[in-house]
Amino acid sequence: MSDLKSTQIRHKIQELSETIKDHQFKYYVLDDPAITDAEFDKLWKELVSLEAKYPQYKLADSPTSDVGGGFATHFQQHDHIEKMMSLDNVFDNDELDTWFDRIEKTGAKNTWLCEVKVDGLAINLLYEKGKLTRALTRGNGTTGEDVTLNIKTIKSVPTELKGNNLPDLLEVRGEVFFPIKAFDDLNDSLEEAGKARFANPRNAAAGSLRQKDPKVSANRPLDVVVHGIGAANGISFDQQSAAYDLLKGWGLPTSNRFKVVKSRKEVVAFIQEYEKHRHDVEHEIDGVVIKVNEISIQNDLGFTSRAPKWAIAFKYPPEEVTTKLLDIKVSVGRTGRVTPFAFMEPVKVAGSTVTNATLHNQEEIIRKGILIGDTVLIRKAGDVIPEVLGPVVDKRTGSEKAFVMPTLCPDCGSKLRAITQGDVDIRCPNNQSCPAQLVERLFYIGSRSALDIDVLGYEAAAALLADGLVKDEGDLFSLTEKHLAKSQFFLKKDGTLGAIAERFIVGLETAKTRPLWRVLVALSIRHVGPTSAQALANKFGSIE
Repeated sequence: MSDLKSTQIRHKIQELSETIKDHQFKYYVLDDPAITDAEFDKLWKELVSLEAKYPQYKLADSPTSDVGGGFATHFQQHDHIEKMMSLDNVFDNDELDTWFDRIEKTGAKNTWLCEVKVDGLAINLLYEKGKLTRALTRGNGTTGEDVTLNIKTIKSVPTELKGNNLPDLLEVRGEVFFPIKAFDDLNDSLEEAGKARFANPRNAAAGSLRQKDPKVSANRPLDVVVHGIGAANGISFDQQSAAYDLLKGWGLPTSNRFKVVKSRKEVVAFIQEYEKHRHDVEHEIDGVVIKVNEISIQNDLGFTSRAPKWAIAFKYPPEEVTTKLLDIKVSVGRTGRVTPFAFMEPVKVAGSTVTNATLHNQEEIIRKGILIGDTVLIRKAGDVIPEVLGPVVDKRTGSEKAFVMPTLCPDCGSKLRAITQGDVDIRCPNNQSCPAQLVERLFYIGSRSALDIDVLGYEAAAALLADGLVKDEGDLFSLTEKHLAKSQFFLKKDGTLGAIAERFIVGLETAKTRPLWRVLVALSIRHVGPTSAQALANKFGSIE
């Protein structure tokens, strides 16, 4: 292999690793994924493939060796007694057959337990002498966040197990989820109150569980289903299905949407049945989990560093629907990138209503052959960002028109241009005074990705700029209540400062104590996300 090729491969593996870690941070810690499951899975498979082909370039801290995103948060953290694993995925029958072949070559007689895969937040419940003493999120698989007080507000979770002969110690694994009907009701109430809607039930579940105030969690109709046992003293069972019987007998909320079968054909039938009726289930599902039912065979098969070899998740393909593309507009991001996005007739897909979707850049629009006025095919796998796949050409009437990328910034009038030769993205170069960039940067500074400043959402950022209270990011930390009194956003109806102003000032003071890596993220430097920022902070120690 040439030095050039080896360098390119090493850089590609490093780039994929950092990208995946950043997306894990947004998914596991911020409950705010930036890409779809399908897009994440594509990145993951590419990294796994490269690491398998070139193991000498695999990073010591590769995300493929970890379970989730391990980052500091405002919750206390504790270790799981037994490591909390993830699951490997397959996406079609051929991949499933390969997994079956690997299991069956051991020659052991086995049955299969099939269950729906709940699209929720993984949780570990610890019971000691029958009493719930701790609840942890999965975290990085070894250490999780302590959400005990919030879990205790969920009615289906018993604080004390029932029955006799209870184990002295028991870890129970499960998923916290938001019932679909309750999710729709919550979003309606948020919209009526002028607040942002949750993108999907999983985000709603994660956001509701990870509240600092348990009273907020108590007002959200969360639910739990348990599906496994971690560490345990004084109990034994010879089948996975028998473990479910034990859990149910102790009063824990198990699912009735599982089945023990004897053949591959029956497994595939179970997968197909729930794919056909996935919207008849009370919670979001994104596939089916297949487990070896016999515990002795599970023990023989063992684990990889991140997942059991005796279980697999069959992931359903993203759902696809059609809708009308009403217009293509552009938005200006915090780094000046100008992104076209589709404005569409509202359509329900994968549990949420979609009206917008990114189109990335003009080259992508041309490549897909999309025209304004087209009927377009979109897909969304229960995630935040839907994707426009392309036009339904047969439905064209002749009234459709091509999109033309603007040459001037829609917000400040600066001439748009590519920063580097060959760059498919165009940018507004006016990062000093373009109002769109400033609002986005202020909003980003306040986000949980950066300095996590209370109150500093998009509306507050826009108000600060519109009312002349800030001209750049540095002005934020000079604000006082006297300044805020000049903005309607911070005033009550009687014209006096509201409690929101005090919370904002406290949030600004708290932000000054944030660790260096968060400050680096807040600077909105291109290509510096949470992972890169932590590496820089560890290397240099201070910003001096």
